[in-house]
Amino acid sequence: MGSDLTARQREVLDFLKEQSKEGEPSPTYREICRHFGYKSPKAAFDHVVALGKKGFLSRAKGSARGIRLVQNVVGIPLLGCIVAGQPQEALTVPDERFNVDPAVYGIHDPSRAFALRVRGNSMIGRQILDGDIVLIEQGVAPRTGDIVAALIDRESTLKTFIRQGRKVWLQAENPLFSDLIPVTDLKIQGVARAIIRFISK
Repeated sequence: MGSDLTARQREVLDFLKEQSKEGEPSPTYREICRHFGYKSPKAAFDHVVALGKKGFLSRAKGSARGIRLVQNVVGIPLLGCIVAGQPQEALTVPDERFNVDPAVYGIHDPSRAFALRVRGNSMIGRQILDGDIVLIEQGVAPRTGDIVAALIDRESTLKTFIRQGRKVWLQAENPLFSDLIPVTDLKIQGVARAIIRFISK
């Protein structure tokens, strides 16, 4: 990747890399203009858009410093499997990573993102199939209807989170499976932000 960049795009990309390496916030379009001596912010904007289309960065809408370098992303942890069925202990696979940019799916803090491979069919009503990869954001409060990775009575499962008044439970999306009501405790490990499926040819 990179052989199709123009000389100017390469210079802009190198500047963004240097800023990131030094721990500086991403520059604004005007700051890019100032650095390169452009007369109009549109010149900087056009280069950034081109770099985004070529997969080198992403841009957060509504943020003056929303440029993010995609090539700095080395993937997110793939923490084994989670059961979409009867809860059981999750299988953890250390040091394995899933090559995806979480910002594309609305997770702008990569440290909050992890992935799990689905095992089971209790969530087919939400189009989640055995073998899918579910992208999870931790540290956020679930809302009714969110798909969550959860520890219910110390066992792991993937279900729909439901809250009605003070009552909370996990809903299966397959009539062959029962809903889960915690006996002792319920801990939400994270909220699903995307389901990724690999289609075999």
